[in-house]
Amino acid sequence: MMINIWKKDDEYYKLPPLTDKILEKAEETLRVKLPKSYIHLLQEQNGGYIIYDSYPSDVPTSWADDHINMEFLFGIGEENGILESDYFIREWNLPNNIVLLSGSGHSWVALDYRHTKEEPPVIYINVEWDQIFELAPNFDTFINGLYVEERDVEDLYFEQDERQWTIDELNNAFSTSKEQEITLALDYLFENTKGNEHFIEQKLIALLQSPILDIKQLAANYANHFHEVGILSSNGVEEMVSIIRKDNEIEYYADMYFSNN
Repeated sequence: MMINIWKKDDEYYKLPPLTDKILEKAEETLRVKLPKSYIHLLQEQNGGYIIYDSYPSDVPTSWADDHINMEFLFGIGEENGILESDYFIREWNLPNNIVLLSGSGHSWVALDYRHTKEEPPVIYINVEWDQIFELAPNFDTFINGLYVEERDVEDLYFEQDERQWTIDELNNAFSTSKEQEITLALDYLFENTKGNEHFIEQKLIALLQSPILDIKQLAANYANHFHEVGILSSNGVEEMVSIIRKDNEIEYYADMYFSNN
């Protein structure tokens, strides 16, 4: 019996309900037969953030020595979700004949169709670590093996609800290379935008020029979030998009999030 994995209160990555027409188009475009258990999940909710976000691994990864992390699952849209696989394969020089289920930048979880057209194994790919290895023999095994990894970061987010950051504390967080601390600071600003609009823009612009890929990706995602709720000025968005387009490591975010700019 398959677990219920979806976070119901988070709409990000969630696509309109899956239809037979879109499913047929996806399988025709990708030239594969998608796993029945994957289709069943998407019939409940077409992609989105998931509750059970970790999967055990015998191979150490950039996440940990004993597991990988997967915060969301791609759905199937007219042109997005798993149908963006070919684009990301070219962008990140990934193997052909795979379908990306989750990930961004250097790490991905995918269905491996290199040796089969039906019920493929699930693999993990890390470009920077030059890793490709099997996580599960099929999607059903993979989805039922997901679990919630107990992490100290959960306690930090609980404390974050009551924390009132000073400008000095925010500046200190943004001056570090600690992705977790930067995320907490951005989350605080997202909940406290009033009067901080200019500060938010300047910090996102600075983060987008970080030498660290993960931080640039983080900044691009948050730039999209702030833009969606109308916090960023048109000049600020224009400058951010210009920075993103000039950086070949993150330029794909420009078309993904800011195609009208």
